[in-house]
Amino acid sequence: MPKNSADIALEKSQAFLDELNIQPISKRVTQEYPGLEFTTLHESTNIELESYITMYGGYRSFLEIELADSVATKTAYEASFNELFNIYIYKVADQREIDGKKKLTREEIRGAAMSESDKLRELRQHIMTQDAIVTRVTGLLAAYKACYDAVSRIVTLRNLV
Repeated sequence: MPKNSADIALEKSQAFLDELNIQPISKRVTQEYPGLEFTTLHESTNIELESYITMYGGYRSFLEIELADSVATKTAYEASFNELFNIYIYKVADQREIDGKKKLTREEIRGAAMSESDKLRELRQHIMTQDAIVTRVTGLLAAYKACYDAVSRIVTLRNLV
């Protein structure tokens, strides 16, 4: 059975995240930093806390850049889609008027335009993929930000004492 657009978008967005090579928040994320264990964060030495801040801050910064890039890519695809879509809507409506056919509803004209253009369908697929990427990167960024903030609070509390 052929895959639908949503499945394709989700697969491509997961492939994008896999290429980033950023671990989801789990015990595996600290494997590059021997001795760090997030569940014992409150018992960490100041040196270990520096490592946490460096690790989570680095991933957070990288994800912020990737998110901005993904949003920009999605915006560009949307602009291109809208421009081409408006052209096709005009062509379909104009041809129907020339042929003396009834005007289509908004949904019908959208379907007619999409059915006539492979490029529109391709752009729509890119938009769906970028939307899934933005959502996934946003979620991963939120997780790393939460971890960074937790470490930062511990550092702040220790400095108050």
